Amino acid sequence: MRRLVSVITLLLTLNLGAPMVTAQDATPAASGFGDLGLPALDITVTADAYEGIPESLEAGRYLVTVAVEEGASEFGGGIAFVQPPDGMTADDFVAASLAPPDESGVGTVAATPIEGAEASPASADEGMGGPPDFVFDATYAGGTYSFAGSSEVILDLTPGEWIGWADDSEAPQAPVVFEVTGEMPADLTEPESAATIIMGEYVIEVAEGELTSGSQVIRIDNIGAQPHFIGWFQLPDGTTEEQIQVVLDEEQQAEMTGTPAVYSDINPDEDVMPVTFTATQSTNTSIWITLDLEAGTHGLLCFFPDLGDGMPHAYHGMYTAIEIAE
Repeated sequence: MRRLVSVITLLLTLNLGAPMVTAQDATPAASGFGDLGLPALDITVTADAYEGIPESLEAGRYLVTVAVEEGASEFGGGIAFVQPPDGMTADDFVAASLAPPDESGVGTVAATPIEGAEASPASADEGMGGPPDFVFDATYAGGTYSFAGSSEVILDLTPGEWIGWADDSEAPQAPVVFEVTGEMPADLTEPESAATIIMGEYVIEVAEGELTSGSQVIRIDNIGAQPHFIGWFQLPDGTTEEQIQVVLDEEQQAEMTGTPAVYSDINPDEDVMPVTFTATQSTNTSIWITLDLEAGTHGLLCFFPDLGDGMPHAYHGMYTAIEIAE
């Protein structure tokens, strides 16, 4: 199968080394989430483990705070939450997800493009074949990532067996299995947000509100049929979506030929700064994060593998360029 694309893998794919990662302070400012009275889940990412995840939790909407120990990773760290599909144990899910790639694996889960999307999902008999069905049948609640210091996210954990992990076969932190018990509360506190970003096949767009410079709460909804996440980058001022496509084409050409990428315009080694990554979300899930954004041009891309051909969604056109004013 094709492994899930992790933030670490994404950083390496885009040739972003530590100096570039630390060029922009991506640590969120104080969110005020603590005033909402939500149950808290405080997690520490060490060099080889996740600390702070209990064996069981009550179902509910959680304020998850992740602190990355100094020296835990060259690129920072984070946590993502996934619930195995019915009939599959957490241990089996982890073992299958971290198994060596099987190029013959083809997903067959149906996906419907959202209205207005220019691309449509590739059928399962086209291209190289996507990940196996269990990858798409799982429930992804989201998560949070920090390059340094700490970060926060509000997300929902429903009853059942869950896994807290890095979504990366190369990560030294072992996945942690835990149980969520009870019933989901009927009334869930919903944070106020400055903007809502929606993800679907194959679009990312600001659907409500407006992104501005400075600290703000952002809601992210997956309204598509496939899992999605966002790689968020600051780009050279004035970068267009056409220029993003050129970079993707050049990266894809390099991958196909096994040669180093030759960039004709934007060079990810020099011109791109990561802002944040949001962990994978399933359809009909929402998360809330706080970001302290700088003015300028920002690029948002999804790199989750497609169910039909296994290609990251960005190669199907799932990216956008957003101008953020002072």
